[in-house]
Amino acid sequence: MLDQQPLAVPFSFQGASIALRPFESEDVDVLYKYLNHPDLVGRRYIPWEFSDLLPLSHKQVQEIYEKWAEGKEELHLAVELRESQQVIGHANLEVEWDPHCPNIALVISPVQQRQGYASMAIGLLMRYLFEHTPAHVVTGWVADWNTAGRQFLLKNSFQEAGCMRRAGIRGGKYFDLVIHDQLRSEWLQRVGGGAHGA
Repeated sequence: MLDQQPLAVPFSFQGASIALRPFESEDVDVLYKYLNHPDLVGRRYIPWEFSDLLPLSHKQVQEIYEKWAEGKEELHLAVELRESQQVIGHANLEVEWDPHCPNIALVISPVQQRQGYASMAIGLLMRYLFEHTPAHVVTGWVADWNTAGRQFLLKNSFQEAGCMRRAGIRGGKYFDLVIHDQLRSEWLQRVGGGAHGA
């Protein structure tokens, strides 16, 4: 579970201009709109049983919301602008089998990209994971063709740690999934903290 380490101070999922919060049923219409944006094809980070390539029906998006709401070893949060309370994306934390090595994924609506919101969101996620959970390394998986996603992780101090070769096909060609990671010790060195050991 993500909450295995007791919180010394409750964590606020709020940054200067964004907040991360649980999805609610009224968010489905916004999810439907941005998940179907053509620029997100192949990088929606939705449950595997739904197509990452084909348009999604409103019913399918409702089912994605319900699946996220039922998750026990994962956390799916809406990325919301604090001033307008507009949902502009989603952040996923998945523990799978080991709470020490969670995976993260972050999606911002293409309409709201390149305004610093993703960097604010990943900063909140990393702070939560490294200050309030037993995580010692955080990973993110990105398709090799997703240059913007890979550059984003590198800009936010992740390193390439390996790849899963020929993990999928895009445009008739195989692509690799590139694994990026960041250690707690690296994060602490970058933010100037020293509360936890490496």
